[in-house]
Amino acid sequence: MSEILKIHNLTGGYKEGVNILHDISMEVKQGEAVGIIGLNGSGKSTFGKALMGMIPYRWGVIEFNGEDVTGFSTPELAHLGISIMQQGGKVFPNLSVWDNLKLATQGNNSQLSIVNSHLAEIIPLLQQPERRLRNMMADKLSGGQKHHLSLAMTLATNPQLVILDEPSAGLSPKAVDEMFVMLRAVRENMGVTIILIEQNIAKAVEFCERSLLIQQGQIVNYIVGNDVCIIEREMFNRN
Repeated sequence: MSEILKIHNLTGGYKEGVNILHDISMEVKQGEAVGIIGLNGSGKSTFGKALMGMIPYRWGVIEFNGEDVTGFSTPELAHLGISIMQQGGKVFPNLSVWDNLKLATQGNNSQLSIVNSHLAEIIPLLQQPERRLRNMMADKLSGGQKHHLSLAMTLATNPQLVILDEPSAGLSPKAVDEMFVMLRAVRENMGVTIILIEQNIAKAVEFCERSLLIQQGQIVNYIVGNDVCIIEREMFNRN
């Protein structure tokens, strides 16, 4: 498989002169799922936001499908086929489920119908009649349902690469299991490439072919396989 994403020496953070990420380099192959794991405060979410152009980075090079996209804005990256599901299952609470999806497809009604029909096979929330989705307000959804909607919005543009920032955060054990059932269906049905940023180590390493351990904004180990005990020991010994 060819590489869809290449990152070289990515360094940066939120404030001028204060770097949270330090010389991160990695490659992701087409159709692969790569985990970004680590303790809270290790820089995992910062990495995802920098990759999506949501925060600045001081230096480094990012290539997507062989094109240098260093410094591209979030909308520019989205147009190329990169999408992010932000931590917490973020949605627009004052809009209906349908209007959230419509916003994600930039008001394209024909695309919205196609997206809703396609994603309904994967995401249980969307298996309800359209008229109900039009009347269902996002602020009335349960935490799990908000994550369902956030995932649907992330996938609405049919991206090639999806960044999932802590998709299990704040969910009950049952809802976490449901989330990963959906994510496996996304891989099987859509063939999308996934970068999974996750502190649930067991779920991440089970889902991904390989995982990158981040400590203090640096990749300290590349882990292939799913031996959770070894991974956890590595994390805490380095912390």
